[in-house]
Amino acid sequence: MTAVLHEPVPVTLLRLVPAPVSAPPFDDEPGARPVLRLVRPLPPAAPAHFDDDAWLASERTPTAQLPSATDMGRLLVQAVLEVRAGVRPIQQLRRDTTPELYIALRSRLGVAGRARGARPDRSAVRSLHVQVRPEGVAEVCATVRQGPRYIALGLRLEGVDGRWRCTELVGL
Repeated sequence: MTAVLHEPVPVTLLRLVPAPVSAPPFDDEPGARPVLRLVRPLPPAAPAHFDDDAWLASERTPTAQLPSATDMGRLLVQAVLEVRAGVRPIQQLRRDTTPELYIALRSRLGVAGRARGARPDRSAVRSLHVQVRPEGVAEVCATVRQGPRYIALGLRLEGVDGRWRCTELVGL
């Protein structure tokens, strides 16, 4: 029988290190910092080229005197997807949005210098639901496909000067 000699295992010294804090301190703990809340920044003021009379002197239009809100919603969702992909200039959304929303979209999408992507086809808008009220307001909910993912978009359309104009866009 052969005997196997084991070499001694080197002993390493253990050291104690402090564990990182995994939760913020409570408000009543000493040294607690105030809790920061994230809020949306206010949109910047409209630039001077929006101060023309066409934007400011607008009249509400009832739903009965407006074109189909479903068609407008589908076209506007498709246009927003194309702007986001970089294949449509954002200036084309100016006509169909309010000045405040246009400025917010321009800063949110950041299309300046964006690489051109694939053009979203007509099947990118998977479903579209529209609720129209008689006073000239339509709310649009859309499910859209962007690559392998699906996202939801919400739009508020208001009838102004005989046409639909988007005043809110949520989901981008």
